[in-house]
Amino acid sequence: MKRITRSPLSIKDPSFHTSLEVKYEACLVPAILSWFCILVSFWFMIAVVMSMVSGFRAPPALITIFIWLLVVESFGHAAQTDIDCLRDIQASLQDPFNYLSSWRFNNTTEGFICKFAGVDCWHPDENKVLNIRLGDMGLRGKFPLGVSRCSSLTGLDLSGNSIRGNIPSNISKLIGFVTSLDLSSNHFSGEIPVDLANCSYLNILKLDNNQLRGRIPPQIGLLNRIKTFSVSRNQLSGPVPRFISATIPAESYANNPGLCDISAHLQFQA
Repeated sequence: MKRITRSPLSIKDPSFHTSLEVKYEACLVPAILSWFCILVSFWFMIAVVMSMVSGFRAPPALITIFIWLLVVESFGHAAQTDIDCLRDIQASLQDPFNYLSSWRFNNTTEGFICKFAGVDCWHPDENKVLNIRLGDMGLRGKFPLGVSRCSSLTGLDLSGNSIRGNIPSNISKLIGFVTSLDLSSNHFSGEIPVDLANCSYLNILKLDNNQLRGRIPPQIGLLNRIKTFSVSRNQLSGPVPRFISATIPAESYANNPGLCDISAHLQFQA
């Protein structure tokens, strides 16, 4: 394969703390917080048992602290989940041109994954993934199921690679909050999963230039936020879906000889 010369998408370079003090704090504070959370949780459980036995009431301040710690711990767990998400994606894809060589996980500072090629974060100092943009990197493999662990992901671009196999039949469980999905110019095969219609936040859905076959699920037309939809250059057949909130141009269905009544349908849709 000829090496792809296009450089990966440029990602903004957020401020990245590297001082020894910050690294030490990044390691020490979560440890102290975890132990404190354990102690408060233990105290809270004792208070609950005492209230059941003797009518003792836990101080309101203790209840407030307990709830606050649960929230803080949940954020920490979510951040670790996003790190695991990227680790899984890297492990599941072949990277012949080493575009993902910046994905190194031997770091503990907040926001370190925000410096990874193709990764946008919600905030440069927080390990929460906003977008994954891996277009035109020559990546190989199958759809990375680990993407489901990026719980706050809103954009996924895998276009222009050599990713094969079926689009997962349970894709809404993997990327339920994604607003933009670009799988174009790969080697995806099989049918378009009906479950894509459950990705209710989608504004952009690009599946063109693959090897998809069969019918386009009519339920896709019920995506009421959709603005861009493209399935051109596949092997699709049957009628095109009727979208309830968008007018999709004929070019979006081009080079699918099996699709029928496109012009008539679009005139009706308009």
